[in-house]
Amino acid sequence: MTSQASKSERALPEDLEADVERVIADCDGDARMAVRVLLVANSHAMAEISALEAEMAKLLADVSRGYARGHWEWLLERAEIGIPYSRG
Repeated sequence: MTSQASKSERALPEDLEADVERVIADCDGDARMAVRVLLVANSHAMAEISALEAEMAKLLADVSRGYARGHWEWLLERAEIGIPYSRG
């Protein structure tokens, strides 16, 4: 098992099967509808994440570099998802 696989397995809720059954039951047993609902929900979540990333990038660009020097760079460099910023 790779470290990537073990990392993704840890991210799954322990009662995943129960959640799957609940989503399908909420869609009256229609698995295709359940997938459709989950894809739409995922799309909305990704759009919200993108909006938050854009807002964060704007905030970082607006903060005075003199004020923020050394306080945030280490956090931005360690982020799993790259956050655009300039060392300006």
